[in-house]
Amino acid sequence: MSYGQKKRVTIASILVLDPDIIILDEPTAGQDFKHYSEIMEFLAYLNSLGKTIILITHDMHLIMEYTDRAIVFADGEIIASAEPSEILTNMEVIEKANLKETSLYQLSQLVGIENPSKFVKHFINYDRMVRNSRAGEVDTLHFR
Repeated sequence: MSYGQKKRVTIASILVLDPDIIILDEPTAGQDFKHYSEIMEFLAYLNSLGKTIILITHDMHLIMEYTDRAIVFADGEIIASAEPSEILTNMEVIEKANLKETSLYQLSQLVGIENPSKFVKHFINYDRMVRNSRAGEVDTLHFR
């Protein structure tokens, strides 16, 4: 099995135990975009059923797209706990935790957007809505 397949089998084996809390370290590592999206949408579905999902990741896009809250650690201490868009537009946190500055934040700075956090959050929400509507269109066409 490939690394990505092994990762998916590991997640499935955990789900057999029907835990209330699922902690995953880099759940999308080794996944192509299709499998990345499938895993994250499935985890979002589990969360909607009341399961607590805790992700440990360095993937800033994953955090922005799929989480409501992010906790950032640096030197063994919590240095931030907020919405991902707030964290990823805070240069002090980005520098202290050695995070990668997102291109959306860079764009907001380049064009002088007053509230970069709101801009980033709006962009991610819009992107999610467009992708979900396209996925629905594809599914509808597929089943006709």
